[in-house]
Amino acid sequence: MRHRLAVSVALASFTIVGCTNPPPPTDGGTDGSTSDAGATACADLLASLQFSHATIGVVPGTSRRTYLEGGADARADVVVNLTPSMPGIIDVPASVTIPTGRSRVQLSVTGTAVGVVTLHASTVTDAPCTADIEVAVTAPTLPACAGTATGMVTAGGPAVTVATGSTLAGAAVSMPEGASRTDIYHVDPFMVSVGCHADQLPSGYVALGPAVTFDTDSTSQLRREIDFAVPISLSLLPSNAHRGHVEMAYTGPGITEPRIVGIATPAFEGSAGGGLLRFQAPRLGTYQAVVRSDVPHMVSRTFHHRGIMGFSMGGSGSGRIGVGHPELFDFVAPLGGPTDWIYLLEYIHRYHIGGFCTEAQRAADPTGCDAASLAHAPDRGELYEHTQHFENWWYEDGYDGQGGHFNREDYISIFRDLTAMFGNANTDTSDDPMHPDLTPPGIPDSTRMTPDAERCMPANLAALAIHGEPAGGDTNVATGFFDDEYNPDGHYDVIPFCDGAERRDFDADTLGHCTSTTTRCQTDTGNWDPMGAQTIPMEVALAVDINGNHLRDAGEPIIRNGHEPFDDTGCDGQLSAAETGYDAITNPDPAGDDYDFQYNPTGTEGNWERDDCGSLGSEHYDDIGIDGVAGTPQLSAGGYDHGEGNHQFDITAGADRMIGTSPRGLVRGFRGNADTVHPGYPLATINGFDFFADGGVRDLFNWAVQGHHTLGGFAARGLPVRYYNAHTGLHLDGRGATCAAISSMTSCVADERCAWNAGACEATFVFNDVPWEETGRYTLVRYGSIDATQDQRIAGDGGHVGTPNQLLYRFFSSVGMMSARWPNMDRSIVNDRTCTALGPACEHVNSITQDFTAPTTHRTGQVTIVLPPGYFAPENAGVQYPVVYFLHGYGMAPMDLQAIGNIMWNYMISRTIPESRRVPKMIFVFPDGRCLASECLRGTFYTDAPPSTPNGAQMEQFLLDLDAYMHATYRVRGDETVMVEE
Repeated sequence: MRHRLAVSVALASFTIVGCTNPPPPTDGGTDGSTSDAGATACADLLASLQFSHATIGVVPGTSRRTYLEGGADARADVVVNLTPSMPGIIDVPASVTIPTGRSRVQLSVTGTAVGVVTLHASTVTDAPCTADIEVAVTAPTLPACAGTATGMVTAGGPAVTVATGSTLAGAAVSMPEGASRTDIYHVDPFMVSVGCHADQLPSGYVALGPAVTFDTDSTSQLRREIDFAVPISLSLLPSNAHRGHVEMAYTGPGITEPRIVGIATPAFEGSAGGGLLRFQAPRLGTYQAVVRSDVPHMVSRTFHHRGIMGFSMGGSGSGRIGVGHPELFDFVAPLGGPTDWIYLLEYIHRYHIGGFCTEAQRAADPTGCDAASLAHAPDRGELYEHTQHFENWWYEDGYDGQGGHFNREDYISIFRDLTAMFGNANTDTSDDPMHPDLTPPGIPDSTRMTPDAERCMPANLAALAIHGEPAGGDTNVATGFFDDEYNPDGHYDVIPFCDGAERRDFDADTLGHCTSTTTRCQTDTGNWDPMGAQTIPMEVALAVDINGNHLRDAGEPIIRNGHEPFDDTGCDGQLSAAETGYDAITNPDPAGDDYDFQYNPTGTEGNWERDDCGSLGSEHYDDIGIDGVAGTPQLSAGGYDHGEGNHQFDITAGADRMIGTSPRGLVRGFRGNADTVHPGYPLATINGFDFFADGGVRDLFNWAVQGHHTLGGFAARGLPVRYYNAHTGLHLDGRGATCAAISSMTSCVADERCAWNAGACEATFVFNDVPWEETGRYTLVRYGSIDATQDQRIAGDGGHVGTPNQLLYRFFSSVGMMSARWPNMDRSIVNDRTCTALGPACEHVNSITQDFTAPTTHRTGQVTIVLPPGYFAPENAGVQYPVVYFLHGYGMAPMDLQAIGNIMWNYMISRTIPESRRVPKMIFVFPDGRCLASECLRGTFYTDAPPSTPNGAQMEQFLLDLDAYMHATYRVRGDETVMVEE
């Protein structure tokens, strides 16, 4: 969660000192002023002209909008004549005008008769700018579906494609070459048949193309996404609907009723009258492009002119605070990422503090129990998830893009800070809600004040041991710390312990021990060394002392008591394997109740929650307390268990607090401690903000996976979600696949969507060229490639921060989304520069770093504020601006991100960027999320610590007070209610 190194390197060229600032791009002499009326050349007026789409489609009587865009701001009103290649097919105005100072104009095209025409646009000048667009007017109904294909799908092999000459022509399925690999992303070749299927339209939807079945006798659920194509006629979209309204209906094994599923990287190819929709998905079955019949519709939306975003720890904070305060924020952009504690607590339980033999396994066969192992933390099959265990936390040594050196000390610091800011999710300490809830029960909170070196002395650790229950038991409630997995009869001592040593002598290239030829010999980050010095207190958890030496040795397990035991079987009370008709290949989920973020986000089996099943009751649980053992002493009696016999399902207070702040829980609703039901937001509330998240496919904190489950919360409410594999996918034109298929530099540079880089043709990402109105309001970008080369991985591809380009794309895309969707913004050209101090060329300081004291909590923290260009100009004295809060990562400071605000100045004032694509003026605010004094160790995670945390930071309240200060001190734009089309 630290970005200091990567951000500093990537943004080094933009760092400002005093009044210096990178000059904005120049336009070769064009200054943006209005020219004489006699100017006649295209270059003098617009530089160039283009339509926003290559093709649009309608049916007779419906309309579609497009834009005419210039390559620069119009220097005078520019009249553009519109001429169809054939009369009688479309109705379009004879001309439109791009106003002075603007760069685009919207026009509407209405179909009048079936046919295909070219609409020619030409400026009224002696040397005109011209542009063409295809307009396809089709019949209002789809032709009967026909066409089939059968073949073997192999890694890197040809697609199994329906041949031309039928209405199903172009429907296809294929696998990338990477599916031949030998790890979890391997897919065996399989036979597939592609054919027609009856329409599968959920209520309220209409078809945009035929239903296409991709049928196989092999496993239909894969560990990676593969490539699909289905026919689509965008002409069948309702009037003025667009590509952003396209959704995908699905049926398949375990899913007999058609449902909407979020697809990855949709790309529209060919004519709007009849083309293909290419996408990626991890399941075979039946897919059909559909659209809601009532789109678009006008709604009243109140814009608060606030956005919130952040990296890593800041991403977690921005997702929680942004979604937690929909009355304040229009745009929420957690970049690596949106914490989903429902998933993450289960992940930590299984992997971070898992991998140990249970006592039953140890008694039956002690072989293999002398160390933690993935054999005891089985892989669940989550898309892009990294597995690990307590004695070897996952980290890719030798690769850039990690954002920090996350060794065991860093990890433990994160666990300790999360506990300080939320409470201990791993166990309850006391029945008293005001008692400190950081150390486990039986360990005095005062031990936290002891220096680490002293705490880790063997004698001091031994003195804190909780002694085991003697044979036959005793009446002393202070002996016997019970645990259903690792200490069911309480006879082992349970101990606090220290950690931190890591295996050295590691060859980063071969992943083995260093030899005389090793070029990169280093520490194996995350891999615990039992023989090393353990100097970091793991103060939030206890270990079971199997050998009785009062030190945690290899294989000795960690207690994990987050909730009472329950059966996560779903509302039918049966695991899938016990359901009638189960077959692991052809029918893996007969009841259709298995949770899946993409295909079944309302599923109740395997969703890590105890579900309320209405008239069926609830999933079974054992009311035996969080230790999972019946009849053990409770905290109230001096024991270590909590919740037994109270007739309610108990989870720890820390876990309950975490789950209650997750974006998914807030959107979808959740069931908290004591079976308390927390309903999700009303749909009107969710519709009041846009959500844009990202995560790397090799991110060590599994942010992409957490993003999956977060978006699953939106999907569970019936909202359309989209996933994008790489930022280039946001262009919706398939450029990633196109550029990757080009092998020559000449062909590559001939395509403006591609660029030649390091001997490969790579897709380009231009954030202000993205059709943001069509990319979706609830989206996740998964950056990086699971099939990246070794060199690409070393460069950071898909890592916690990513490559330098990926880091910049992450920032630019979130700002680009906000820029495009805030209405009526100021994009005017001004002459200004960023200044951090007054000087001969700096009359005003507009890049400010100051201390801010929150009036509610009296907490003082550092804040950096970057005001927009022209803020102090007299003519702008009445202009107000939106504000974007940018939260930094773990181990960073506000000034580490100050350069980002100055980068955006270039995009706010550049004359080479046309007005329609220029970033509007906005204020950037970078608050300090570091711990102050004894609040915590390194990072606050931007939350309010519970009252039980001594001297706990109140960071969320700090931000709310800061927001009030910004509105009182600067010209921050207030609420405005406008009608918008959705």
